[in-house]
Amino acid sequence: MPATVEFTGDIARLVLSGDFDFSTQEDLGSAIDEILSANAIRDIQVDLIDATFIDSSVIRALLRLRESALQGGKSLSLWNCNEYIREIFTIGGFDQLFVMH
Repeated sequence: MPATVEFTGDIARLVLSGDFDFSTQEDLGSAIDEILSANAIRDIQVDLIDATFIDSSVIRALLRLRESALQGGKSLSLWNCNEYIREIFTIGGFDQLFVMH
């Protein structure tokens, strides 16, 4: 499974591995739903350390996750973006919307 969820206390960690595009959006959507249904979560960390490719469908999903997190009083941050993925966020101006570590 390319999208996995780990819970530690009030932190949810969404780990993306491999290529993410339109064909994997169902898997990503299920992982996001799992996180959003966990009421005790206060911090969501999306770990892209093993992600090799993302397309616009992934960015849309992360923007929806960000919106839901903000509405629910949760924080959201992106972790371990490789150069390629960081560049995608920067070119699109999305690096201004996400806290990136």
